[in-house]
Amino acid sequence: MENTIFNELRVMPVLMLMLGEYVMVLFAVVADLVSGLRKAKLRGEARRSKALRRTFDKLCRYYNALFAMSVIDVMQMAAVAYMSVIGAARLPMLPVFTLFGAICIAIIEVKSIYEKASDKEKSDAEEAAHKLLRLVRELGIGEKGGAL
Repeated sequence: MENTIFNELRVMPVLMLMLGEYVMVLFAVVADLVSGLRKAKLRGEARRSKALRRTFDKLCRYYNALFAMSVIDVMQMAAVAYMSVIGAARLPMLPVFTLFGAICIAIIEVKSIYEKASDKEKSDAEEAAHKLLRLVRELGIGEKGGAL
């Protein structure tokens, strides 16, 4: 294998890391989508194409932001590569901004999965409270002359 600047700077591991970050963002969005569809099915709600369009739009926005961060990473890694070639410094080539962006997006998606669950529990608690209140009214408890 010839010793090119491409091989010397070990660009392939960096590209594979960046590809992995993009794939993990896709997995996080798909996990949120599957979670939302499952919970809608459990609640007996219709699964609509509008929600799927929103997910696709969200994925496009995420990838636009991630791509912008990757451009910044390419610029900073080019500077690191140049410094390495001229012997000024040997810094690791790491897509820091892309990694940070992917982690933030994954955290947002995990939070989204759990928010949906808490919203469902909140609506279930509200429904139970309304049923209890209706039962109390039907039994006449708490009214003048009632049991309370």
